[in-house]
Amino acid sequence: MPAESALLLVMQRHRRNRPIPKEQCVDSGAETAGSDFTRMSSASSDFTMDERGESLSMTVHLLASSGDSSLLQRTIDQLMHWICPVIQLFLVSERVPSFKYSEKYHKKRSGFPGMSVLLFLREDLGEERIVQMLNFFQHPPWRYHHTENASGRLCSYMLASQDFYSVDAHMPVWGVRQVHYGTEILRVTLYCHFDNYDDAVRLYEMILQKEATVQKSNFCFFVLYSMESVSVQFSLKQLPPGVPVELKESSVLQFKVQEIGQLVPLLPNQCIPISSTRWQTQDYDGNKILLQQKKGLRGPF
Repeated sequence: MPAESALLLVMQRHRRNRPIPKEQCVDSGAETAGSDFTRMSSASSDFTMDERGESLSMTVHLLASSGDSSLLQRTIDQLMHWICPVIQLFLVSERVPSFKYSEKYHKKRSGFPGMSVLLFLREDLGEERIVQMLNFFQHPPWRYHHTENASGRLCSYMLASQDFYSVDAHMPVWGVRQVHYGTEILRVTLYCHFDNYDDAVRLYEMILQKEATVQKSNFCFFVLYSMESVSVQFSLKQLPPGVPVELKESSVLQFKVQEIGQLVPLLPNQCIPISSTRWQTQDYDGNKILLQQKKGLRGPF
């Protein structure tokens, strides 16, 4: 069967004919992948790598249920191997037994997912690869989460609606999209409440010590790693007025910082030391942030 037909069959077979909540019809920012920034060179990267090639300025920590961490780490490592095998962006550990979610999670979920991971794959490198990636999300531990209506030009084999998947209600949603040209992208996106977006941009610029690249008035990104074939990005997307954010409480962003002592007084929320080298705080929407002092530098306490 031709790859084009196989991909269409995969997506039709697993499409859920269910109503989509209004807040989940919000644009996730996926359409920006085909724009000019996909042509950026490796010279634009602020990536810092140690001898093992495992050190990024930002990592995503996922807290799995007891006994599930090894499977989830292997699953994510397999995905990373397909698009960017030289880095370890996602680290999985088990939740402590006393871990409890906020009271709102005992109620019915409402709001737009607060964090996503999108994999933008080049269509000109072979449709079979996109078919393989989409098939990967059809098997446990992955579960269908919601569907987003796509905008912009679509390939003949891509449907007008595009799916998101998840492994846990408290972790990011994942999706696969096509890139028409240029660099492939692995993008971690935080979705911000409308009123918090500008403050969030300034906060993460301060933490990362670099200016965000503004793609649209409600979307910006930071390049964490870039080479000719792939770009790893952390982005911020402003939600429309009145759309609430559904926090992903088993997802924690960790940043390596140069001067934690100078940073702490400037943070919007309390910053608590949890070890000799790490401090915990949160952003304007309540997303958890870990700040790790770079090696060889002393903390403020």
